[in-house]
Amino acid sequence: MTTFALNNLWSYLQGLSLSQSDREWLAEKLREPSNSVDPYLYSPSGDSFFSDARNVAAVEEDIAAAHSPEASFTRLECKEDILEMIDAL
Repeated sequence: MTTFALNNLWSYLQGLSLSQSDREWLAEKLREPSNSVDPYLYSPSGDSFFSDARNVAAVEEDIAAAHSPEASFTRLECKEDILEMIDAL
Protein backbone atom coordinates (compact mmCIF):
# COMPACT_ATOMS: atom_id res chain seq x y z
CA MET A 1 0.00 0.00 0.00
CA THR A 2 1.37 3.39 -0.95
CA THR A 3 2.04 6.18 1.52
CA PHE A 4 -0.74 8.21 -0.09
CA ALA A 5 -3.24 5.36 0.37
CA LEU A 6 -2.16 4.85 3.98
CA ASN A 7 -2.57 8.56 4.72
CA ASN A 8 -6.06 8.50 3.21
CA LEU A 9 -6.98 5.43 5.25
CA TRP A 10 -5.62 7.06 8.42
CA SER A 11 -7.63 10.23 7.75
CA TYR A 12 -10.77 8.20 7.20
CA LEU A 13 -10.28 6.19 10.41
CA GLN A 14 -9.70 9.35 12.44
CA GLY A 15 -13.04 10.69 11.23
CA LEU A 16 -14.93 7.69 12.64
CA SER A 17 -16.48 7.87 16.09
CA LEU A 18 -14.86 4.79 17.57
CA SER A 19 -14.77 3.82 21.21
CA GLN A 20 -11.45 2.88 22.76
CA SER A 21 -12.35 -0.82 22.63
CA ASP A 22 -13.25 -0.45 18.93
CA ARG A 23 -9.89 1.22 18.28
CA GLU A 24 -8.06 -1.59 20.06
CA TRP A 25 -10.01 -4.22 18.10
CA LEU A 26 -9.22 -2.48 14.81
CA ALA A 27 -5.54 -2.11 15.67
CA GLU A 28 -5.35 -5.82 16.48
CA LYS A 29 -6.99 -6.73 13.17
CA LEU A 30 -4.62 -4.51 11.21
CA ARG A 31 -1.51 -6.11 12.70
CA GLU A 32 0.24 -8.71 10.64
CA PRO A 33 -0.22 -12.19 12.06
CA SER A 34 2.86 -13.40 13.89
CA ASN A 35 2.48 -16.90 12.55
CA SER A 36 0.71 -18.07 9.44
CA VAL A 37 -1.26 -21.25 8.95
CA ASP A 38 -1.88 -23.18 5.75
CA PRO A 39 -5.50 -22.17 5.06
CA TYR A 40 -6.13 -25.40 3.16
CA LEU A 41 -5.88 -27.28 6.46
CA TYR A 42 -9.16 -25.65 7.52
CA SER A 43 -10.87 -24.53 4.33
CA PRO A 44 -11.26 -26.48 1.08
CA SER A 45 -11.16 -23.18 -0.83
CA GLY A 46 -8.04 -21.93 0.99
CA ASP A 47 -9.91 -18.88 2.31
CA SER A 48 -7.28 -16.40 3.52
CA PHE A 49 -9.28 -15.88 6.75
CA PHE A 50 -7.84 -19.22 7.90
CA SER A 51 -4.23 -18.25 7.16
CA ASP A 52 -4.20 -16.15 10.35
CA ALA A 53 -3.61 -18.35 13.42
CA ARG A 54 -5.65 -15.89 15.55
CA ASN A 55 -8.74 -16.56 13.43
CA VAL A 56 -8.23 -20.32 13.61
CA ALA A 57 -7.91 -20.13 17.40
CA ALA A 58 -11.10 -18.03 17.67
CA VAL A 59 -13.06 -20.51 15.54
CA GLU A 60 -11.77 -23.45 17.60
CA GLU A 61 -12.81 -21.67 20.83
CA ASP A 62 -16.30 -21.06 19.45
CA ILE A 63 -16.65 -24.71 18.42
CA ALA A 64 -15.55 -25.85 21.88
CA ALA A 65 -18.03 -23.47 23.52
CA ALA A 66 -20.84 -24.76 21.29
CA HIS A 67 -20.08 -28.34 22.34
CA SER A 68 -20.05 -27.55 26.07
CA PRO A 69 -22.97 -28.77 28.20
CA GLU A 70 -23.85 -25.18 29.18
CA ALA A 71 -24.35 -24.08 25.56
CA SER A 72 -27.84 -22.97 24.61
CA PHE A 73 -29.22 -22.46 21.14
CA THR A 74 -32.21 -20.77 19.59
CA ARG A 75 -33.79 -22.77 16.83
CA LEU A 76 -34.70 -20.64 13.82
CA GLU A 77 -37.10 -22.45 11.54
CA CYS A 78 -38.96 -19.65 9.77
CA LYS A 79 -38.94 -15.94 9.02
CA GLU A 80 -41.01 -15.18 12.12
CA ASP A 81 -38.43 -16.89 14.35
CA ILE A 82 -35.69 -14.75 12.84
CA LEU A 83 -37.67 -11.52 13.22
CA GLU A 84 -38.52 -12.41 16.82
CA MET A 85 -34.85 -12.98 17.61
CA ILE A 86 -33.87 -9.67 15.99
CA ASP A 87 -36.57 -7.81 17.92
CA ALA A 88 -35.26 -9.31 21.17
CA LEU A 89 -31.78 -7.82 20.61
